[in-house]
Amino acid sequence: MPDKNLLDDILNEYDSKSSSVSPDEDMSSFFEEQATAADAELSDAYTYDAPGQQEQEDTAGEIAGYEQVCGGDDGYTADEPAAEDVQEEDEEDIRVFEPAAVSLSKAGDEGQEEESFPDSAPEEDDDYSDDRGLFDRERYYEKNSAGLSGNAPDDAADDDDSGYDGDEDGYDDGYDDDGYDEEYDDGYDEEYVPAHHRKKSNGAGRLIFALIMVTIVISIALIGSAAVISASTEILALERSGASRTVEIPQGYGSREVAELLQSDGIIGNAELFRLFSRINSQDSTFQAGEHTLAPSMTYGDIIEELQKKIVVEERESVTLTFKEGIRLVDAAKMIEEAGVCDAKDFIAAFNSSKFGFGFESKIGSNPMKFYKMEGYLFPDTYEFYLDDDPQNVVKRIYRNFDAKITPDLYGRMDDMGYSLDEVITLASIVQKEAGDELNMKIVASVFINRLDNQNKFPKLQSDPTSSYSEDVVAPNMEVYSATICDAYDTYKGEGLPPGAICNPGIEAINAVLYPRDTSYYYFCSDLDTGEFYYAETLSEHESNLRKAGLR
Repeated sequence: MPDKNLLDDILNEYDSKSSSVSPDEDMSSFFEEQATAADAELSDAYTYDAPGQQEQEDTAGEIAGYEQVCGGDDGYTADEPAAEDVQEEDEEDIRVFEPAAVSLSKAGDEGQEEESFPDSAPEEDDDYSDDRGLFDRERYYEKNSAGLSGNAPDDAADDDDSGYDGDEDGYDDGYDDDGYDEEYDDGYDEEYVPAHHRKKSNGAGRLIFALIMVTIVISIALIGSAAVISASTEILALERSGASRTVEIPQGYGSREVAELLQSDGIIGNAELFRLFSRINSQDSTFQAGEHTLAPSMTYGDIIEELQKKIVVEERESVTLTFKEGIRLVDAAKMIEEAGVCDAKDFIAAFNSSKFGFGFESKIGSNPMKFYKMEGYLFPDTYEFYLDDDPQNVVKRIYRNFDAKITPDLYGRMDDMGYSLDEVITLASIVQKEAGDELNMKIVASVFINRLDNQNKFPKLQSDPTSSYSEDVVAPNMEVYSATICDAYDTYKGEGLPPGAICNPGIEAINAVLYPRDTSYYYFCSDLDTGEFYYAETLSEHESNLRKAGLR
C-alpha cells in the first residue's frame, strides 16, 4: 500500500502551495514533480507482480488518483487538462483517492499476501472538502483508512476490524511496532473458543475417559473373578458327583487324549482346564496306561494322583463278540451274559441310563412312549470285552464306537433332510429288517419316505417287522402292560414312525435312509424263498405283486 509518510508529505506541500497561489495558477507542474518523486521512492520499495507492467505507469496512476482527490472544487482551476490517465470529473462527484487496483508485494518476498486498492468510486455522499472548499486530509483519512489499509473502502469503515485503532490520525497502517506483521490465511474458518470454555471441555473429556477406564477395569475384574470361581469349582469338583467307575487309559495316550477321555467318561467337565492344570504342575506326562478307578467327585489333584499309579497289568481273560446288523438289544444282552461278561439285565439297565458325555447322546430326544431308550444305538460290530466286567465299561465301549461311526457329514445330511438322529435310526432299523442288501435298502427306504411325505393318503407305514417287535419284545418285557405303547410300535395300528428303533441298524441301512432312491413307489413286497422284491405305485399293482411273490 502507499506509504503514509509519502502521502502526508505530498498533501502538506499541496496545502502550502494551494494557499499561496492564485486560482488561475496552473498546478500541473506540482503534480508532475510529485509523480516523479513518488515514482522514485516506490520503485525502491515495491515490485509489480503482473508481468510486463511498468512501474512508472502504475506510479503515475497513483498520482492521478491523488490529482482526482486534490482537484476537487477548491476554488482553483488548471489552465491545462489533466493527464490521459486522469478520469474526467463529474460536477457533483468528488472522487476519493482510490487508484485502479494494483497488486503489490515487497521486493524479494515471493508468495507474500497481495495488497490491492479498490477501483470503484466512492459513494456520492462522500465529501472531503472543508468549509473553504479545500481538501480536508483528516476527513479523508478517517473515512478511507480501510481503503488505504487494503480493506473494503465502504463497509470496512463501520467494521470493528476496519483498521481504525483510535490513534490521533485515526489510521492503522497495518504494521505493528516490531515491524511488518505478515498475516497468514490457511483457508480455514476457525471459531474462537474462550479459554475458560476450553478448560471445561477438557475437564469433561477427562472425566468421561476416566469413567470409561474405570468401567473397563471393573468389567475385567468381574469377568476374571467369574473365571477364577468357575475354574476353582471345576478343579475342586464342588459341583460334580457320581459313582466310581473304571477308566481304561490305552497305551500311548498323551495328556490331550487322557483329558478328552476323562471328559467323555464324565469324570471331569473341562478337558482343556485339566490339561492346563496338569501342565502347570509338571504332571502331564506322568499318566500310566491301564485301568484306573475314578469318580466325578474327585479333585484334579486326586485324579492325577490316581493316574500316576503304575498299574500292574493282570492277565485278564477276555472274549470277542460280534453283533450283526439288525440285532435287538435284548438279544445282544443275552449274548453278553452267556459269554460271561456281565448280567443281561444289568447291561440293559446301564445301556439305557448311562451318560458318558459322547456327542450323540445330546442329540437323542426324550420320548415317554419309547420302550428301550437306546435301542438302535448298539452299533453292529466286533467287540472285545473282559469277562466278569463292570456293565458301565461294556456300555462305554459300545457308545464310543457308535459316536465314532456317525460322522459330521452324516449329521449334516440329517439336517438337510429335516430329520433328527432318532428319526433316522428308527427308520433305518425298519429298513434293516425289511431288506437284506444295499440296493433294495435304498428303494425300500424311498417307499417309507414317500409314505411319510404323504401321510394324508398313507398315514401308516404298514411294516411287518414293527408288528413283530411290538409282540415279541415290547409286550413280554413290560413291567406294566400298556396297549398304547404296543400299538405305537406296530405301524399297522399306529401312524407314522414308531416311538423308537426296533433293532440296531448297520451303516448301510443308515446311508439308505439318508441317500434313498428317487422313486414313486408306495408299496413293496418280497418272495420269502427267492428274496426277490416287487415294487408298486398303486394298490392294484401291489396286489398283483403279492400273488407273484406267493403271498396270496
